[in-house]
Amino acid sequence: MVIKKSIDIEDAVREALCDYLTAYCRPLPKNYTLPNILVTSTGGSTDTDWKGEDMSDTFTVNLTSRGKTEAEALDCLRTALGILQASQGGVLARVRINSQYSWGEDRTRPDLAMCGATLLITARPETITLN
Repeated sequence: MVIKKSIDIEDAVREALCDYLTAYCRPLPKNYTLPNILVTSTGGSTDTDWKGEDMSDTFTVNLTSRGKTEAEALDCLRTALGILQASQGGVLARVRINSQYSWGEDRTRPDLAMCGATLLITARPETITLN
């Protein structure tokens, strides 16, 4: 049987970023490098056309950047957003920025600055064959 299933959106976003930035999925490792991006999926939905043939997933994804300064964290975040927007059309069919914000300092590491963005990403499902 051939089915369509949702992709691992966190890993797909991390893979799109990892050639250019240090990107992690949860959990953030204890000995992470700076600056970095943490990719977290916080929800999503699946849409199918009226014929039941064309399926797409829309995910809410949060990007959280950490840096030694707020400027470094913000630059890392803005670079990540540019990379994701440039990679539209493949697995990540459409990337929309919903909001962008600064957290100020990291709650667990007050010596670091944090910035974040919430994205809506439309992705194409993968097709697999079940035996």
